[in-house]
Amino acid sequence: MYLIKALLLLIMSVNLFSNITLQHNYFVKNDFISLSDIIKNPRKDSILFQISNDRHSKRINSKVLLKQLKALGYENINSKYSYIQFSKKSPINRQELELFLKNSYLKVYPNLKIQSITISPRSYLESLPKEYKAVLSKKFFLKKEGTLYIKTLDNKKIFFNYLIDAKITLLVAKKEIQKGDEISWVNAQKKSIMLDKFRAMPLLKMQLNVYEAKHRIKADTIFTSRDITGLYLIKRGANVNVSLKESNLDISFGAKANQDGRFGDTISVINKSGKKLKVIVTGRNRAEIE
Repeated sequence: MYLIKALLLLIMSVNLFSNITLQHNYFVKNDFISLSDIIKNPRKDSILFQISNDRHSKRINSKVLLKQLKALGYENINSKYSYIQFSKKSPINRQELELFLKNSYLKVYPNLKIQSITISPRSYLESLPKEYKAVLSKKFFLKKEGTLYIKTLDNKKIFFNYLIDAKITLLVAKKEIQKGDEISWVNAQKKSIMLDKFRAMPLLKMQLNVYEAKHRIKADTIFTSRDITGLYLIKRGANVNVSLKESNLDISFGAKANQDGRFGDTISVINKSGKKLKVIVTGRNRAEIE
C-alpha cells in the first residue's frame, strides 16, 4: 500500500512539472537566482546563478538554464525565448502607482473587478522621486498589460511595466447578427470574462433602440465600437409622427420621411400638404419640429 502511494505521489509530482514554459522575465528578491524563483514549491530548493554585486539583473541563455534545470530533474520544461531575464525586485513603494492605475481603469470600466495589480520598473530603483506625475498611453484600457511612466519635476521619465488581473462584465452576441439588425436582448447578453485584449472599446451595457450592427457579427463575439453604429429610428419613406411644442401649444401631425435618421439627427419630412420641414429624430418614427 505504501509503495502504491509513493508511486502516485511520484506521478503527481512529474505531472506537476510537465510542460512548463519559461517566462521571459523573472523578478528575484536576492542577489542570486534560485530554483524556487522559477519552480513554485520545488522538491528541494537550490541556487542556480549569482547576480554580480555591481548589477541588478542577469540575462541567461535559455539553453544553459534548461540544461541546469534538467540536471535537477526538471526535464519537461521549454522556452520560447533565446534568453531569460532575471531582475532584482526594487524595494520601492508601489501603492500610489497601483491606486493611479486602479482608478484609471475603473474610470473607463466602472464594473471592473480587480483581483491584482503588478507594477515593475524597467530598471532597478531604490526609491521613487518625492514628486512626479503618472502618465498612461491613450488607449491603455484596451489591454490588461502595458507601460506607464512617471514624469519628474525636471522632466525625467521613468518607465514601468504593469499587469492587471481583473474580471469585466460586457455584452457579447448571443447568436449570429446580420448587418443592420438592432442590438437588443434578443441577440445580445451580458458575460463576465477576464480582462485581456480588445480590438476597440467594448460595449458594457445595453441601451435599447440605440444601436444596430455595422456588419455581420458572429455568435459569442464581444461587441465593440467597431461593430455597432447608431440605429436608424426612421427610414426614408416611413410615416413619421411629428410634434410641435411651444409654450402652451402642443400639436402633432403625420408626415413622410425624406431621409433615414438616427436618434438626434436632423432630417427632412414632407407633410400632407407637400411642404418640406426640418425635424429632429426623437424615437422610433417620432420627431419634433426643429
